[in-house]
Amino acid sequence: MIDCRNGVLTDGVLNSSDGSGYATSGPVQVDSLPPGVNVIIHVTGNAGSFSLVIASSNTLNCSELDYSANSHAAFHYVSFWGRVNSDAYFEEGEFAVHRTRLKTPFTATLTLRGYDRTVSFSVNGVPQSGVWALPATDVFYIMLGTFHGEVVVTDVTVANLV
Repeated sequence: MIDCRNGVLTDGVLNSSDGSGYATSGPVQVDSLPPGVNVIIHVTGNAGSFSLVIASSNTLNCSELDYSANSHAAFHYVSFWGRVNSDAYFEEGEFAVHRTRLKTPFTATLTLRGYDRTVSFSVNGVPQSGVWALPATDVFYIMLGTFHGEVVVTDVTVANLV
């Protein structure tokens, strides 16, 4: 992560204890994801809720927890509601929910697949159903958001499928 908003980035850990914030990667070249490769990104943290975003721009607007304000995102998961690419407020979605008043540990994994240029994810070890297309641009950005907590990328694994 190289850039952050409404939080403190120290030693690769985004901390946003007083509210919400996000950190974003540098540009990831689409060409760096060849067809025979999966890139697996492991994320951990302690937070009231968190978000995982892949977008064609390195900024999130208004609120990183709102998809409607960030429609440039190809993949926008918010653990507070358990939704991907949707803002149905006050109603839980079909995906894993991580919503607490206290900082509670979580893990998440993003899998970027080169053969079909898609992303899938799991939360707390449970694979979530569905795949989403990566942005149809030359580069994309990976963003991690947190609400009252911290989040960090702990490992990035490149798996050759050939």
